[in-house]
Amino acid sequence: MSKAHRGTGLRKTVNHGRGLCPICKNPNIKVVYEYDLDGKKVMICKFCKAHLKNKARLEKPAAAPAAEAPAADAPAEAQA
Repeated sequence: MSKAHRGTGLRKTVNHGRGLCPICKNPNIKVVYEYDLDGKKVMICKFCKAHLKNKARLEKPAAAPAAEAPAADAPAEAQA
């Protein structure tokens, strides 16, 4: 499994990937995830990334069922 957001990959970044998250304003936290905020690419923390992903998932409209039950207004078939 890839470990791009810890260890050797972070040593090459400024302050080893630590800084101020522009969303939660948490200082000295790893900000290693890219996010498009107001048309600008910013780096955000892991917690804000998860929060935004879950928020988008919950706001997505639910898919309509493929086979819906017949409407109550439809005439019923003759029963034998």
